[in-house]
Amino acid sequence: MSTSEQKLHRLKERITLLLNKAENTNFPHEAQAFQEHAERLMVRYGIGRAELDADSADRGKKKEPIIEEHFDMRGVYRLGQRDGLSAVGRAFRTVSMLQSNYSNSCRLYIIGHESDVATVKNLFASLVVQATAAMAHWWAQEGKLYTNWYTDSEKTIERREFQRSFYLQVASRIANLYQEESEQNGSGTELVLASRKEQVDDYVSSNYPFLRRSRNRAASGSANASLAGRVAGFKADLGFGKHVDSATPGEVAS
Repeated sequence: MSTSEQKLHRLKERITLLLNKAENTNFPHEAQAFQEHAERLMVRYGIGRAELDADSADRGKKKEPIIEEHFDMRGVYRLGQRDGLSAVGRAFRTVSMLQSNYSNSCRLYIIGHESDVATVKNLFASLVVQATAAMAHWWAQEGKLYTNWYTDSEKTIERREFQRSFYLQVASRIANLYQEESEQNGSGTELVLASRKEQVDDYVSSNYPFLRRSRNRAASGSANASLAGRVAGFKADLGFGKHVDSATPGEVAS
């Protein structure tokens, strides 16, 4: 194992340790500190993987393959999930997101290097569970109280807006972490990430030459639902399913 690989392995162990501490402490502020530290290290780990892959390519070694995975969404909240999770995926800066929309389902395609795709897909599965639970809590405590005069359709849009805003806040958090780490590590990191994304974009252009832009954005809910969703998204656990470098297969229905 090379020195770079050993550093990544130690970093992975630190992330696991911090996530375990965050889960097992009884003090909320301490848990938040552990979680935030782990999230920052997870972004650093992803950057390290990209740099290691670039270094291997420079030395003529086999590069990490570019792969495609999909993530399916069903149910009345699928459009909010589609819009929000697309933003989460793009926040990683090294993957491309495509989508297909059907009469009763949506499918997101995650395209990127193998480790990046695994991270994003695993996070998606974790976030859907968290967003659903947070929405149910908000609706029971607050949401349904101010929507007594709403139609059933309008109430659904409110809950969908909560979820969409939840994911958009998560996307903002991830983007900020990448920005901070890139600034801290210098222009070399920025170049590595840009090169990694360029490889993915070339793959997409070659394999999907006839793509067209989607225009079917979901109807928005109220400012109340949006704000509540963003507050919940700010508290979301970005532990990537608690497993660095592992993908969670399957389909999510809601």
